[in-house]
Amino acid sequence: MKRTRQSWKRFLIGIGVPVLLVSSSVPAAVTEKGKVQQPRNIYELNYSFQFTFQRLLKPEEMKLYETRGPKEIQRINPELYARISVDVKRWTDEWIQRTRTTRDPIPEKRLSDGQQLAVKIEGMLARYFQELGWPYRPMQVVFIRPRDFIDEHNRDKTTGGMFIPFYPDAFFATIDWPIPLELVLVHESLHFNAAEGPFGSSLIEGTTDTSARYLVRKFELMSPSDLWRAESYPLERKGVETILEKMMERTGRSREQALEVLLETYLTGRQEAMTKIFGERAWNRVLRLSSAQRGAWQTGKIEKALGE
Repeated sequence: MKRTRQSWKRFLIGIGVPVLLVSSSVPAAVTEKGKVQQPRNIYELNYSFQFTFQRLLKPEEMKLYETRGPKEIQRINPELYARISVDVKRWTDEWIQRTRTTRDPIPEKRLSDGQQLAVKIEGMLARYFQELGWPYRPMQVVFIRPRDFIDEHNRDKTTGGMFIPFYPDAFFATIDWPIPLELVLVHESLHFNAAEGPFGSSLIEGTTDTSARYLVRKFELMSPSDLWRAESYPLERKGVETILEKMMERTGRSREQALEVLLETYLTGRQEAMTKIFGERAWNRVLRLSSAQRGAWQTGKIEKALGE
């Protein structure tokens, strides 16, 4: 179920997600009832930031944190961005260190294989972006244990990668997971390079995963059959395929060319190419669908939005 920030707050208080405590030593965490508890996984770590900043930030600063993205905050209030990002990085680095000193770290051989694969994909993506004239942020991956990607309160959630806002140096991934690491690394690298723009969550994940699958095949990292069996974001991708079909119909472009136009729009945040194809009003209707409540992102509704 999709939740707003406020509904997440009520939900997390109810289940006792830990809140980071700021101190000169390694920060601990406490639940609403005062029980000391470290974040058990990366989801709880991410959730805990909001509770902690409620104690540290002024009301107007907290409003910015809750409503604006990191890049926008950096632009309009660099001092606030610096304070938030320094704290998030420190707390996250300390959490990573704790996870690496437990009894079940990632086996050394599997970690080495993952790091070598990341280097390989990094080179491929850098060349691809350079050929198309797109700016590229070098990929930095922090590998954490599979158990740290299990959300204790939503075990149906399956993801092998995550990008934490205000932790700008890297994204996180794991190994030995249902989603192949090749797909995870390309997917998260696209997230890592994307601009903050008007795309809603459905269009973000649909564009990211559709593009990641295209690049995985282009780079011959996975076979078509293995890629087909890797189930991720099916509804979001179905909506994106509808957009690509309409782009091909209106412009005569191939699917590859249409996808690269959409991907460039996502990476740069510039919407001119899409508004030129569909018109500003029609494209804005699609953007609203991708930001709406669950159930709005449907092929019929997307076709109607683009067809009017």
